[in-house]
Amino acid sequence: MTELSIFFLILFAALLHATWNLLLKSIPDSLVAIAMMNLFQSIIFIPIIFFIPLPTGITWYFILGSVILHNVYFINLGRSYNKDDLTLIYPIARGCAPVLITIISLIILKEKISLEGIIGILLVSAALFILTAEHYKKKFNFYVFKISIFIAILISMYTLFDALGVRSAKNSFIFIAWIFFLEGWVTFAYVYFQKKKFYKINSKAFILICLGSVLSFSAYAIILWSYKYLPAGYVASLRESSIIMATILALFFLKEKVSKLRITSACIFFIGVVFIYNS
Repeated sequence: MTELSIFFLILFAALLHATWNLLLKSIPDSLVAIAMMNLFQSIIFIPIIFFIPLPTGITWYFILGSVILHNVYFINLGRSYNKDDLTLIYPIARGCAPVLITIISLIILKEKISLEGIIGILLVSAALFILTAEHYKKKFNFYVFKISIFIAILISMYTLFDALGVRSAKNSFIFIAWIFFLEGWVTFAYVYFQKKKFYKINSKAFILICLGSVLSFSAYAIILWSYKYLPAGYVASLRESSIIMATILALFFLKEKVSKLRITSACIFFIGVVFIYNS
């Protein structure tokens, strides 16, 4: 498969990611929705694990580390979904993550990233930070910023485990399947013992959760597979186009207004993507 094909697959994954985020954000209790979404993914992968080899050696450590980090991330994200703070936390966290991942990939993964690639990654991160500028005109919220950095670190850590895990396995699908099989049970158990509100999910919300689940694991499976072929910093940066796509989807389907800052952000992001592609 050519690099161009992988490039467009990652952008397609970003579109899927943006779509399932919008679906879940429409459900009143998003933490419960995320728990059920992850559980549904795990159930889907039950029959699959009987037809693939068991992971071996160090791959198990990467799988377990990734499952733990993903669950901490999802639980924190679910708590923020229906709060106004999410509009601040998410762009900052996602803006910091590509830079942190690039630093990790250069130091730990020993990946080679060109100057054009680094410029592209920085432009992508800057574009995401611009999305929060309108919220900080009056006052800087240090608490929100701390939470954003924490989530960015989580994203960077699970990206490291995922990239190493996919590359350690003889077959990428082995790592991908076991990640999705194990991940949902932890989130579901945590939310069940915390809230015990799953019976309140109505049929419409359940359909949205099932659809979101399929979109979610399809999107992230593409991202995981991509780590085998492209530097983690590139994949992480391209993946963040989901935030720009979410803005576009919100414009057409939720009839939200798009400010000049959001248009500026999208333009800078596009320039960053061009730099990454040409690096």
